Amino acid sequence: MVQADMIDTWLLSALVTGILALLAMVRGVRAVLPDDRLVTGTVAVILVSLCALTLAIAWSMFVILDGMILVALLAFGAMIWYAKQPEAGSS
Repeated sequence: MVQADMIDTWLLSALVTGILALLAMVRGVRAVLPDDRLVTGTVAVILVSLCALTLAIAWSMFVILDGMILVALLAFGAMIWYAKQPEAGSS
């Protein structure tokens, strides 16, 4: 008797966090205020990092995790730089 494949919990959680990160990015694009974009960008980076972590665990490839740590540090650095820039429209 052949047993049906079970749903992989790690892959399912990676899919859910990936969808949530995509929705956060869509919200960030539609945001009007720069502060909203900054918050949604931070949430998106956190969710993408969580998605990469769960994929690294599911596939046992921790090189993915190392790359995502580097990308997350660069993204957070870019958001800090963006937050410190004076707004062009304010007088």
